Amino acid sequence: MVTVLQLQPVFLSIAPVSVAVMLYAMKSKKLWLMRFSLIGMVISVFLLFAFQYLDYRYLENCLLQGEVYNPLLSSCIKLN
Repeated sequence: MVTVLQLQPVFLSIAPVSVAVMLYAMKSKKLWLMRFSLIGMVISVFLLFAFQYLDYRYLENCLLQGEVYNPLLSSCIKLN
């Protein structure tokens, strides 16, 4: 089963795609495409905040258990 955190790179790739679309829309002067890319940028900012909050919450849970959080493995490591 795929979790939301595993799809984080896919969701956060919305930001650079939105910037590229914005540059194209500004060059071709398409107002509707500019609005669409702005909506994509706003969504990516909200997703970034959500993922940072989830990562912080997971870090807090690891520290409360006396373990260390490894963000690359997305797991807690128990140090003796």
